[in-house]
Amino acid sequence: MAMTIDQPRKSNWIPWVFVGAMLVVIAVNAVMVTYALSSYSGLAVEKPYERGVRYNDVLAAQKGQDALGWRVSVNVEAGQLVLRLQDRNGQPLNDVGITGRLERPVSNAAPLPLDFEATGDGRFVARLDAPYPGQWDVKAALRHGDDQYLLVQRIMVPK
Repeated sequence: MAMTIDQPRKSNWIPWVFVGAMLVVIAVNAVMVTYALSSYSGLAVEKPYERGVRYNDVLAAQKGQDALGWRVSVNVEAGQLVLRLQDRNGQPLNDVGITGRLERPVSNAAPLPLDFEATGDGRFVARLDAPYPGQWDVKAALRHGDDQYLLVQRIMVPK
């Protein structure tokens, strides 16, 4: 009689665990890619190279603006956008021309114009007609004589 040495039995489930794990990884990646492609907002700056080259001009303008010493506060009050302007000595700035707009930072929607009215004592008010609540960017150019101040401020518009 011939004796046989027992061979250890090889398990057939080990390769299937590996295949199953790889299928789970592929499925998760497919879901992530689909979500990334469907949620891309498309926001990008126009002419990014030119914008980067002009960055030193932006820094110089900011330095000049800081030298003015103006204090500008932006608040949302009862459906209105309120700017309060003071000079370096804390005195209200009244004879200021303001052109501004309201932009939604998370969409490509056209900016909404802001028409500011002086109410005295360095206070300027614009009606806030934001169609959606949430974050908005106030962008305004303030001119007082030869001085110019560029305002960029993010605000939260309530429901």
